Formats: sequence, structure tokens, C-alpha cells
Amino acid sequence: MTASKKVTGVLTGIAILGASALVLTGCSTTTSSTPSKTLDLKIGTILPQTGSLATLGPPAIEATNLAVKDINAAKAGIKLTITQKDSGDTSTNIATQSVTSLLASGVSAIVGAESSSVSLTVIDQISKAGVVELSPANTSPTFSTYADNGYYWRTAPSDVLQGKVLGQKVLKDGATKVAVIYQNDSYGTGLDTNVTKAITGGGGTVTQNIAFDATNATNFTSEINTALASNPDALVVISFDQIKTIAQELATTGFDFKKFYGSDGNYGVIDPSYTNADIAGAQFTNPGVNVTGPFKAKLAAQTKADGAKPLTAYSYAPESYDGITLLALAALQGKATDGATLKANLQSVSEGGTKCTTFAKCADLISQGKNIDYDGLSGPVDFASNGDPQQAYISIYKYTTGNKNEFESQQFGDLTK
Repeated sequence: MTASKKVTGVLTGIAILGASALVLTGCSTTTSSTPSKTLDLKIGTILPQTGSLATLGPPAIEATNLAVKDINAAKAGIKLTITQKDSGDTSTNIATQSVTSLLASGVSAIVGAESSSVSLTVIDQISKAGVVELSPANTSPTFSTYADNGYYWRTAPSDVLQGKVLGQKVLKDGATKVAVIYQNDSYGTGLDTNVTKAITGGGGTVTQNIAFDATNATNFTSEINTALASNPDALVVISFDQIKTIAQELATTGFDFKKFYGSDGNYGVIDPSYTNADIAGAQFTNPGVNVTGPFKAKLAAQTKADGAKPLTAYSYAPESYDGITLLALAALQGKATDGATLKANLQSVSEGGTKCTTFAKCADLISQGKNIDYDGLSGPVDFASNGDPQQAYISIYKYTTGNKNEFESQQFGDLTK
């Protein structure tokens, strides 16, 4: 899939309903009425249009455009503009260039990156500028304790949760001997650690943990041979678009893809257009809910309006939509759009107040002077003080013949327990 074309500007539209979840209590700051003067909030994005994660870029890009459109249509005292920039991957310095440009343009928040490793290359640059960074897809546990002065937030859960669900799924399917091949970066090592912990904690054995160079590896024969030599009854692969090569090389060995498990970074990379191997039976975890119904239809309409190719996967679209919505609500509650105001109000609008599931409804409550608790399309969010969502859904998808995939199930996880 090619990346969606760049779209910059003010968008308008209709608000949509989100998913409701558990009612939790928490702290919140004092809210106030809608400001008499319209607030102008400038947001930038660094989402992958090129590089090893480019397949995951379009859903997030279109979801952010849709959120801006819905928020502006609500006419709730705030007007958003969004500038889309490429994050590339760790083989380039595109993200740094994009961030530099966005900061120079005066944005108060930057949505992205999707790659944890890419975010780690720019997080200091963004936080030191007093600008909020909100990632819809970063899952590395590193960010939970990173010294970002409160400016880093994410709507995707830590891989402590995804790793737990992935490991438990492997065991539930009856595997007891598992080999893991993972990319050697913050994303891969974090998931490997937590998948291994879940498998061994559940009574299984991890026969191999094999790392590969996330930036330069192009051939995986050695890693595959080492993994299969232990005769595992399941193989977990943690990668990005390297899965295309890995799958092809696995197919030449006669590997049964019913024993294959992947993570969010490689889910959706293989689609019906890929003919080098058929991975029917393979299963993948992906943080977030299954995208269906009105939201899916509106994303399709937004994608068409933007002149982009139709979406074939929806990874992190709900998290991206929610990220924009939470930023706008934080600005409304704080009656200002600077980065310091946004970071001071993001936790409050996500938990502890009156439940609301759309921007328009939440904005109306804020105008009445009420504390709010936004439950979004991706789930309840409920930020902790370190910027991590404490509750989230992990979905599981299975591939069928012809490299089509279908939703299988989802699991709700709570990191506070």
C-alpha cells in the first residue's frame, strides 16, 4: 500500500459516536464555560508516509483528518488546523526534519510517530519546545518512565498489555514450545520481553529468542533456521514490513502458517495483493477495537475526499481520532491552546468526570462547567499521570486463503490491576 497524500488545512464535518467502556473514578481539574472567543488550535502530525511502517500511515492520517472535520463542524468554540508530515522510519532523519518544520510553524501538539523508535529520536526535541507529543501507536514500555516533563502522551497501550495478550493467545491455542523472532529495537525488545513473560508464566517454554537488525536486515534465513531447529509448535514474529520477506522464506521450508503469530507492526502488511506466500491461518494481535459501522464508512468517505487510495487496514485509526479529540477537549477545558495548557488538562478530560462519547457532547458539558470523562472509539483511554492509557482493547485477527484477514476476537485489558 502506498502512503496517503499529504493534506493540510481546515476540515469540516459531523461528529460521530464512540465506544463506551468502564466507568472509573479519578482526579480532574476545574472546568469552565466555553470561551467567548474561538480558540485556534494548530496540530501537526508525523505519521509514516514512507518507510517500513508506511502501511500503517493511511488509517491514522485519514482518522486525524476526520477528527478535525468533526470537531470544526461542532462549532463549539474551537477551530483546528492540521498539517500532515512524514515520519519515515529509523533509516532516515525524516522525522527530525518534519518536527523542525512543524515547530517552526507554531503547532501546539504533534500527533505521532507510530514507530516507538522514531518517537525516541524526536521526543526530546518536541518536549523541550513545550509542545505536546501524542502518539496513537507507540507501545514501547520505555515511554512509561521517560523524562518528558509531562509533554508525551499516547492513546495506544504499552506492550506490557499486547505482549500479555499475544502470549496468552499462543498458549490458549495449545502451543507449549514457542520460538520468537523479533526486531532489535525498542518496539521489538519490549514485545519480546512481555510475550516471553506471558508464555513462561503460563506454563509454556520459549525455545529461542532471536533478534534481527530492524534497519538493515534483508535476509532472514539464519534466524528462521535457528528458530525452526528447536521444532517449536508456534512461531511468534515481531517485525514491520520485514514480514513480507520472512513469510516468503518460511513458505519455502513448508512451514504451516497456522503456527504463525504476529504483532501490530506486521499486521495488515500482507494483503491479497501479496502473492509470494499464502499465510492462511496466521494470527495477529493489534491494540484497539475492530473498526466497523459508521466510523469505517466515514473513514472511507474522508479517504475518498482526500484523493487517497482506499484503506485496506484500520490499525490505529480509532486511537488517532481519539488523540485529536482529546487535544481539542483539553484546550477547551483550559481555555487556551498552548502546549502547557494541553498537557495540564489531558488527563482530566480522559477520566473522572461525566461520561461522554463524542466531541460535541463533551464540549457541551465543558460549556456547562462540568468535569468530563471522554470514552472514545478506541476505548475508555483513562490516562495515568505519565501519559499512558490504563485500559485498552487488544484485537486478534486471523488470515484466510488469499491473504485476506478477518476479525476473530478482542480482549479488554486493565494495567491498573
